[in-house]
Amino acid sequence: MSQIKVLGKMPDPFLREDGTRMSPEEWWQCRDAIREKVIRMEYGGMPPKPEVVRVEPLAYVRHALHHWYRIHAGTKDKQLTFMLSLHISEPQKIALIDKKEGKPLPVLLTGDGCYPNLESDTIEYAQKRGFLVATFNRLEIANDIPGVREGGIYDIYPEEKDFTAISAWAWGYSVALDALSQLPFVDTENVGITGHSRGGKTVLLAATADERFRYVCPNNSGTHGCAAYRYTLSEMGDEGGRTELLEDMLRAFPHWMGKELWNYEGHAEDLPYDMHYFGALIAPRYYLQCEGMQDYWINPNGSRQTYMAVRACYRYLGYEDHAAAWFRHGKHRHKLPDFEQFVDFMYRAMHGLSTAEHLQVDPYPNEPLIFDFS
Repeated sequence: MSQIKVLGKMPDPFLREDGTRMSPEEWWQCRDAIREKVIRMEYGGMPPKPEVVRVEPLAYVRHALHHWYRIHAGTKDKQLTFMLSLHISEPQKIALIDKKEGKPLPVLLTGDGCYPNLESDTIEYAQKRGFLVATFNRLEIANDIPGVREGGIYDIYPEEKDFTAISAWAWGYSVALDALSQLPFVDTENVGITGHSRGGKTVLLAATADERFRYVCPNNSGTHGCAAYRYTLSEMGDEGGRTELLEDMLRAFPHWMGKELWNYEGHAEDLPYDMHYFGALIAPRYYLQCEGMQDYWINPNGSRQTYMAVRACYRYLGYEDHAAAWFRHGKHRHKLPDFEQFVDFMYRAMHGLSTAEHLQVDPYPNEPLIFDFS
């Protein structure tokens, strides 16, 4: 039998310190300060914007459908490098590159090059829907080793001590977009980003920090991602176990966690925000959460609380149709069915179609919500 632990109500992002509520117009004026505060607390802030972003084509073969670029980014004196891979279908290549005809194409971008998730069937599906597919390996930006701030971005900004590995990976998404903007056949007004697990945490931050990303899809991102800190479960059905807590994250992944989070160890209910703030800060852009309902460790029930709170925020701002979620049966994965949901979500938005109804369903309608703002 599942045991629910609720650590108080999720705070209202629109509430001022004096207890009055911002209007939507006031929110747009105040959100930069809110964004800076929550990014600093949760992820340690962001690395500096690069002074230099240079794209080096590695092989431009006339008939190639898989283009490789080396990206150089950093200060004028020193840059890191990482590889960006661009998948182009035969019709796309003929129209845009060979003949230089047609409109630039939208892009599905992921930094999960360290995972074997982006398979050929996913690439082909995105291409058939009219998208280019771009990938990079976020570990080329920063390693994923606790306590090791060496190599990659850490050598470029050695004086910056607070930003975390997730901040560095999110910075990599922005640099990748800087690079894509130098390719004439890329529609940089329509770039969607997605990532899985820790990659999902990364794209949530990347889209919050960089408003150029029009679409974002964190997949199975869990605690420190889309799961609410204030809603956890234990003894979940036949699976046993429990959901991941802030304390688990601090012990296992200290290099992901903003320094201020240690002040809330053991009492996450005192955080001045919860993870729905990040979704609210992405508005009015397009937000899709993807979750596995049997992925118990990453807290799908808590992610539902966040999703419903994000929808309430989007509704208040007048963009409810831009926020959606897909709660599927299954565990921790990022495969073709998950990518299909995001690609179709982007396609419908680009073509002025309403969000699919199955992406606006409450997956746990009998569980009470732990927020009372609307």
